[in-house]
Amino acid sequence: MTGPHDGDQGGSRQPPRRQLPPELDPRRPATRRTAAAKRPQAAKASAPAGSPPAGGGPGGPTPPPGGEYRRWGPGWFRRWTRRRLLGTSAGALVGIVLIVAIIGYVAVLGIFHAIHKKPCPSCESAIGGKGLNVLIIGSDSRAGLTHAQEKALHVGHDVGQRSDTMILLHIPSDGRKAEMVSLPRDSYVTIPAHCPGGLPPNHGRCPHGAAVIPSQKNKLNAAYSFGGANLTVSTVEANTGVRINHFIEISFLGFVNMVSKLGGVTICNANPINDPVHFDPATNGYVGSGLNIPAGNVTLNGTTALEYVRAREFDPAQGDLGRIQRQQKFMAAMLNKAESAGVLLDLPKLYGFLKAVAGSLTTDSGLGTGEELSLARKLHSMSPSHVDLLTVPLSNTSLLTPVGSAVEWDPVLAKRLFHDFSADRPISNVVRPSKLTIPPSSISLKVLNATQTSGLAAKAASALTPLGFSVSGTGNAPKGTNSSQTVVVYGPSRAESARTVAAAVTGSILRQDSSIGNGIDLIVGSTYDGVKPVKISTPSANRPTVTTGASHSCS
Repeated sequence: MTGPHDGDQGGSRQPPRRQLPPELDPRRPATRRTAAAKRPQAAKASAPAGSPPAGGGPGGPTPPPGGEYRRWGPGWFRRWTRRRLLGTSAGALVGIVLIVAIIGYVAVLGIFHAIHKKPCPSCESAIGGKGLNVLIIGSDSRAGLTHAQEKALHVGHDVGQRSDTMILLHIPSDGRKAEMVSLPRDSYVTIPAHCPGGLPPNHGRCPHGAAVIPSQKNKLNAAYSFGGANLTVSTVEANTGVRINHFIEISFLGFVNMVSKLGGVTICNANPINDPVHFDPATNGYVGSGLNIPAGNVTLNGTTALEYVRAREFDPAQGDLGRIQRQQKFMAAMLNKAESAGVLLDLPKLYGFLKAVAGSLTTDSGLGTGEELSLARKLHSMSPSHVDLLTVPLSNTSLLTPVGSAVEWDPVLAKRLFHDFSADRPISNVVRPSKLTIPPSSISLKVLNATQTSGLAAKAASALTPLGFSVSGTGNAPKGTNSSQTVVVYGPSRAESARTVAAAVTGSILRQDSSIGNGIDLIVGSTYDGVKPVKISTPSANRPTVTTGASHSCS
């Protein structure tokens, strides 16, 4: 008797197997499996309208030839779920990105809406191919400051509005370097005719029948005192021939917040600065910024940074021109800090930075949100090395006028500079400070050792002699000298010679010291790293000096 598993002729018979669909049968050749897998799709595509799907009717899929029905199982569910989830996830991701973009846009709009607006009839829309000209005004507005803040910042002594800083920014249309030209506030200029409040007359008439104030010669900052940003724009346009597209005005509080948001800015100062606030009987007012910092590297917070860019009374010989040099040095250091801190690339940091400053900014009403975003993008894409800083060329720094001592712009060089601005072409006829004009053969110096390394001064002297320098003597630096820095100390009349020495001595910094007269001392510190040859340029005519935002100097 045979049972269900007894085979014929004494052999055993295997139980019936459930046959796999053709596309999944491992015993079939790969090419046939692939072709079988494609057949249902082809059948589905070629099926006439209204015919049942290739996979069968609503009861399930069509059974493979000679096999059982393919059932709805966990594998099918997993495949269906995966496809559904992928589609759902992609849609959710797009939705999240859209929401974040909307939130970011609204946040940016909120920042720009915090900026104050003023009408500027003199401002003109930018013309294609002519670049963008923006007048930046640093005002002494105390808006937003408490009495305690005014006291801490050493401001609020004088009434009225003034401007310590005026910078003409040109952003070229072809993406080359931007140019920032400082305009001394003591520039002797012509202030054009205007109405009370600073607005230009309309066909020779002022609103409400007010009398037109005739044009007059005065200092540039008087334009801001008489008529704010509007009259300042008109005055700069009238004296430069450059059409101003927009103005940006920043107050004391905005400047302090800007520096504080960066975490402070480090500058290198050759000499200590002490500029105390005191009463000046000659002006019947208070002068001085309150700045008191040592020589060397100093990190300035918001308050000390404001004191630094305003200081001028401690250096009456340089006055406003010395202050402009420090302002340009600070701007270079601030650009580098913003880049190194990632503010220009990190959107959350950039948002926080703009938010801290926006409420203290005032712009012309023609600078709408779209233009502000465009300007922000242009400035965002600029590295410090792609911003040139210079001062308008001067022919007289001690011009006697009915309104006091002033400075006079060079009638030829200044005109050429501003014509380049108007034509949107690279500025010409300028001197780059990297060019050295005094050869080593014309320089004599002493070399002093500030470290505990014996013979270091003699070693440096031996390295300098083959380059052409004349070493008048070696020795040890005075007791208490900072041994961590290599410093070129020079007298007031030896600045150009000292630049040649500093260029030859790797890792050195410059420091002016009137106590050494006309001498030059090389103080060799632990940063000394040898010397290198220098290239000397032929001295040029009296042309403006231009530096970049990436410049680091200790002068």
